[in-house]
Amino acid sequence: MSDYNQYITAINKIFDYLAKMKAGWNSPDNKNYIGTIEEYKDIVTNNVNVFKNPSIPKPEESNSLEALGND
Repeated sequence: MSDYNQYITAINKIFDYLAKMKAGWNSPDNKNYIGTIEEYKDIVTNNVNVFKNPSIPKPEESNSLEALGND
């Protein structure tokens, strides 16, 4: 399996699991945390171009993901 296919599969699994967790949980805090993670979906899906065409420059630092768990 190519890096591109692995990346797409991983993204789909992550956001599928998040949707299932969001639907199954009643806690507003947990749903809020999931919503925060979902805000990065566009950035993550746009990075697929790096795997499609390695000659495309990497995204700017301002669009990068922040580290989780450092609160």
